[in-house]
Amino acid sequence: MSRARRARILSKQAIQQVHSGAINEVKEKLANAASLIGEIDGHLIDRPELMGFETVTAAHQEYAEARIIFSLTEGGEFPDPEVVGVPITAYMLGLADVPGELRRRTLDALRMDDLEAAEALLETMERIYLSLIAMEEASLLKGLRRKTDIARGVIERTRSDVTAEAGRRRLNESVRRLTEKLD
Repeated sequence: MSRARRARILSKQAIQQVHSGAINEVKEKLANAASLIGEIDGHLIDRPELMGFETVTAAHQEYAEARIIFSLTEGGEFPDPEVVGVPITAYMLGLADVPGELRRRTLDALRMDDLEAAEALLETMERIYLSLIAMEEASLLKGLRRKTDIARGVIERTRSDVTAEAGRRRLNESVRRLTEKLD
């Protein structure tokens, strides 16, 4: 179980480093986490009962989340569950946590005055949410309903922030045009 805890920690660190732009460190953390996940999965072949252990499922979920965030950040695309190399349930539960990380990136984009990037990130968050709620088997996954409810709240707060910034920009532009006319 120490491998699972270590894989989870490495995945969390990779997510933090994605936000700071430390791409080489992200790749290193993900490679190390992937190696540990591989070792864990090797043990699961002989002892499938371990798959239900919280530390194992948490490691798979966190790793999936880290891989998805990194892929979205680097290429803008979702990696397939097979490419990530975790069970589909772990992939879905990890994906459900991605909107929270994308909110952080959205707020960073707004701080950098990049409304277009913020809007694109919000759109990605909404795509994730719609994908998750569209899955029939989603109700069978323990914890997914709660995570999708949380994601919905995160998306609504983010939409509010993006909308407020867009309104502020329109107001500033109107004031600028009015000032030009008066001069």
